[in-house]
Amino acid sequence: MALAAVGPLALGGCLGVQTTPEKSSAKTKLAGKQLAAQKGLKIGAANAAVKVLHTDVVQDANGVAAVVRVKNTGPLQVTLPIAVTVADANGKKLYANDAPGLDPSLTSLAVLTPGETADWVDNQILVAGKAATATSAVGAAKGKPTGALPKVVVTKPTVGRDADGVYAKGQVRNESSVAQKRLVVSCVARQADRVLAAGRAVIDRLDPAATAKKPTTFTVFFIGDPKGAQLACSAPPTVLPGGTAK
Repeated sequence: MALAAVGPLALGGCLGVQTTPEKSSAKTKLAGKQLAAQKGLKIGAANAAVKVLHTDVVQDANGVAAVVRVKNTGPLQVTLPIAVTVADANGKKLYANDAPGLDPSLTSLAVLTPGETADWVDNQILVAGKAATATSAVGAAKGKPTGALPKVVVTKPTVGRDADGVYAKGQVRNESSVAQKRLVVSCVARQADRVLAAGRAVIDRLDPAATAKKPTTFTVFFIGDPKGAQLACSAPPTVLPGGTAK
């Protein structure tokens, strides 16, 4: 631990030496400037090839999750921006994912293949009040893939409960030669067309299965109650042969 200098060394600041408080202040100012330079999500023109099939919202004591189900009727989509807005029963906006600084996975879907139907989950929604509805919009894809898509396989999860709530636990395997970073595993529990629960987990790094020392497990804690529902989990690749999808 650095100690404050006393006596003659206390004059060091006059010779151009930064003190620890000055460094902290400079870092704070830099972080503030970086945040100010960030821009929130803007969709622009709607993506004509991607259809929003459903936009659902679930809420419990742990927070709110929005689920956007999309279908791709066109070519491969990479880094697909998704805007979601949550409102109460009176139509008052409670949340929108357009604030600067959000994780890319909370503003976009990494990959959507031709003909694919997929769920995008935002489980980082904290609101004051009761969420009643959610609306969404999908913009033009921002990424341009090269080469074959990495194959990521999610095993059928088991559902359990502990002190933190209801969860789904399974394994995820990277069958490509490209290590995945910030891989999002999303799980949605549906009963017919109704979403009963949703959640997601983020895996910082998923090495290729051929070089992995042991299986990689994931645990998704739900917002809502998945009891009696059909559970589907997915993990689109985030790092493509030409670079990151985000």
